[in-house]
Amino acid sequence: MRRLQSGSSVDEQTIVDLIERAQRYSDPEAFAGLYELFTQLIFQYLCARFGSVESAEEITSQVFLRLIEKITLYRIAPDNNVSNFTAWLKRVATNLMVDMLRARKRARFTALEHAEDVPADFSSSTIDEGIAFEEILQELKSLNDLQHDVIVLRFLEDLTIAETAQIMQKTEGAVKALQHRALESLRRQLTRRDRHDLRKYPRSLYRSA
Repeated sequence: MRRLQSGSSVDEQTIVDLIERAQRYSDPEAFAGLYELFTQLIFQYLCARFGSVESAEEITSQVFLRLIEKITLYRIAPDNNVSNFTAWLKRVATNLMVDMLRARKRARFTALEHAEDVPADFSSSTIDEGIAFEEILQELKSLNDLQHDVIVLRFLEDLTIAETAQIMQKTEGAVKALQHRALESLRRQLTRRDRHDLRKYPRSLYRSA
């Protein structure tokens, strides 16, 4: 079975049959078929965002483990299941990528159980920023796919507008507009949650470009 490459087409009925067999019977061959069709596409998607083959490979493996666990959550549509299922897998991949980035970011902060080892010049703003980071990540999943991606690339991956535009295949102006709308949405979400004063959030979240 050939792999599904970016921009290529695959028979709609083939995808529907594989998904149905995986959902109804947990058919190992159906899961293997979906893996063969989509693994390269998901790997390329993650590689473009991480810039790390090793991290992309790790998350690609996790995506297909998650697929086995969550395949019943996918709802087969009357048509367009190739694009719908691709988008669904990419969303799984993006969420797993955010989880990995969260873990890496968290590792930069000193664990509370080791508070006695905190240096004398340690700033409480670091703790506030860590709390804020967790709050922001919780709200990321409420954004649409494009807004989600622009925030991940700009503020978690620390990419420039130009780099983000290249990865997302958008103009720099389009990326700035997406970023603006995403930040406004995050601000509204965070304000509604009212868990922490917005002044505690990282200054980088509020830069406009």
